[in-house]
Amino acid sequence: MAGDWQSLAAEDFCASVRDGTHDSPKSVDHGRSLVTSRHITGGRLDLSNAYLISQEDFDAINKRSKVDRWDVLISMIGTVGETCLIRDDPDFAIKNIGLFKCKGEIDGKWLYYFLRTPQAQQLIREQARGTTQQYIPLGALRKIPIPVPNSTDDMRSIAHILGTLDDKIELNRRRNQTLEAMARALFKDWFVDFGPVRAKMEGREPYLPRDIWALFPERLDDEGKPEGWELGTLGDVAEHPRRSIQPDNIEPDTPYIALEHMPKRCIALSDWDRADSLGSNKFEFREGEILFGKLRPYFHKVGIAPISGVCSTDIVVVTAKKERWFGLVLCHISSDEFVEYTNAGSTGTKMPRTSWNEMARYSLVLPPEALARTFNKIVRPWVGQIIGGIHESRTLSQLRDTLLPKLISGELRIKDAEKFLERVA
Repeated sequence: MAGDWQSLAAEDFCASVRDGTHDSPKSVDHGRSLVTSRHITGGRLDLSNAYLISQEDFDAINKRSKVDRWDVLISMIGTVGETCLIRDDPDFAIKNIGLFKCKGEIDGKWLYYFLRTPQAQQLIREQARGTTQQYIPLGALRKIPIPVPNSTDDMRSIAHILGTLDDKIELNRRRNQTLEAMARALFKDWFVDFGPVRAKMEGREPYLPRDIWALFPERLDDEGKPEGWELGTLGDVAEHPRRSIQPDNIEPDTPYIALEHMPKRCIALSDWDRADSLGSNKFEFREGEILFGKLRPYFHKVGIAPISGVCSTDIVVVTAKKERWFGLVLCHISSDEFVEYTNAGSTGTKMPRTSWNEMARYSLVLPPEALARTFNKIVRPWVGQIIGGIHESRTLSQLRDTLLPKLISGELRIKDAEKFLERVA
């Protein structure tokens, strides 16, 4: 099969290969999004913390480097070689990002998947320059050799196989987002807004099952909290198990989580490494425990451990003292209010840190144990589904990353891959 392929330089395969602006437009409070290499990670573009620039600067950048649907972006500075495929109509400008202007959907998908293979990543690393901060020149991007099948049908079939796996991974990601949003909405209604209590005070009809509705009191007390509920702290219902472990006692294949593995504003923690080259003490954690990034807490890195392993000491491991408090603890620790609290109490200027002692002092309203238990019974299965989705997506990712080089080398025929895909996806 490999004999039916040709190799084209990226500048010949694409309509053009260019890059974003090298200028530094002035940041504004309200404006258009500008993204850089650091916004590309894990095959996706994160616009949640994009820079905001004026419309004038936005238009000027897009005159020379406008991004369109089915283009491929690649990080050029810092961590070089991170790629993403633009699947939807974009609404952002780029800075210090390589831009492969593709000729359509199939070409865009093909290039994107090839650039993620070990073969392509090795080519990119070989062309990287710089010592303190790596970068890859635009000229090198233009010359990257792209293997292309002579048959357009073969290209379409391979892109479809890999795209099917990507679609399933994306579906899992969105489902996990939905589950987290459901838990957060329920938490806010019950324990922040006190919705059922206020509804009773206003004489409204119950909007929860009768047995759950009965767990809420009829009114708020003089302090503004539900009658009978107690004021407390996070330390009353949660703890930090200090399971310190020396590197000599860590098995090489133990899962390892550092801050760079933790996504922002997302409890679905889907990335980790092996602990095969650690040089300092770490903390042990267990599946289902809560991990909180204490270094620069404003990054809002809070997640559920989908596996047992070890983590950086810049991560605080948190567990509920009793199972019934798990859902409440998780929703408090991952809330904007809690992150803002830890950030305000952090010590240090360049690298502010919070601590468990500070976290444990966080004030909260404690509902009766029966209500905490009910909330946990609802939320726990959602967390289990999130963890299940994480593991399924990792398996699909590994399969996707294995298939492309096998298909290109001829080791695996397209028809065999399609049959295999029917069984796993």
